Amino acid sequence: MSENFKHELLLLARQYRGRSQSEVSDLAGLDQGHYSRIERGLLNAPPTAETFQAISDALDFPKSYFLQDDEISGLPLSVHDTSWRKRASVGVTELKRLHAELNLRIMHIRRYLQAVDLDNELPLPRLDAEDMGGADRVAIHMRKTWMIPDGPIKNLTVLCERAGILVIHCNFVERIDGVTMRLRDVPPLIFLNKNSPADRMRHSLAHELGHLLMHSVPTENMEDEADTFAGEFLAPFSQVRTDLIGGKITLDRLARLKKFWRVSVASLLFKASKHGLLNKNQSNYLWRQLSARGWKKREPDETQFPIEVPQLYDHILELHEKDLGYSAEEIASMLHLSVDDVRDLYGVSGKDNIRRHLRVLK
Repeated sequence: MSENFKHELLLLARQYRGRSQSEVSDLAGLDQGHYSRIERGLLNAPPTAETFQAISDALDFPKSYFLQDDEISGLPLSVHDTSWRKRASVGVTELKRLHAELNLRIMHIRRYLQAVDLDNELPLPRLDAEDMGGADRVAIHMRKTWMIPDGPIKNLTVLCERAGILVIHCNFVERIDGVTMRLRDVPPLIFLNKNSPADRMRHSLAHELGHLLMHSVPTENMEDEADTFAGEFLAPFSQVRTDLIGGKITLDRLARLKKFWRVSVASLLFKASKHGLLNKNQSNYLWRQLSARGWKKREPDETQFPIEVPQLYDHILELHEKDLGYSAEEIASMLHLSVDDVRDLYGVSGKDNIRRHLRVLK
């Protein structure tokens, strides 16, 4: 069995656990230099059965995990050094764990999708912001393409899922808002930090949708373009303008508009400033007020709207547990994880169910 050992998966497992090589080698009772060569694939032969078992036990991953044939993906284009939002504030260890978790989740998605056929109702084209006159024009084009009526988008998550995108909420660290991945053998994926407030999650989802539509290679402007797309897609200025004019713009007024448009006060303030509805002094005063109230970091709960809950991927998980009757142990075996990890990542209850047929999710 150990002759099929994949050293790349060992690296992912260690990074997912957030441990150093010395910590894992100590737990496995191995010399650190020997362990390092195993992890880098530098041994002339696969690890012995005893070493394989010791590594499996040290990392609490079943041995079957290390034998999988999945391709390992690098960090997505929206996480490149020159472009990622708040990239400088995210530590190297956090990025490594993010890389590991994303790859593990993609491996799990492949397993889960073997039992379902997905169908999308809405198109998801590739669009060039420069050719279309800017990311704001892309946003208006997509509202028309998806036949979104004037006014706020009722549920952006549902729209994305209708376009075949899997939206997945994850327990990321605070400084990681969202990540986009588009691979050849799985549907488009958007991972969002479930610990973020509703306004930030919704903007992040629109931001990541912008990446899916406009960016296939990293560029210096991609984050600005994705932000511009998100702001205009969620709240087109031609429509918001009517709500902003005709009275004094204050933070309290913007907070009331926030609940209607489902975008942050900061986003509305930026839009009003950008389009000249506030002069420089007025804009600076309101930004100072926003900062003084602590709203730059997190706008108060009383201004928030309900978080949009993904349905498509949750239905896929539910299908396995309830409709197909998989127990927690069987799902753990399918995903090559421990039962504790399955329950932590996916909330599987472990109740026994009756096996049923497969079905198509639309």
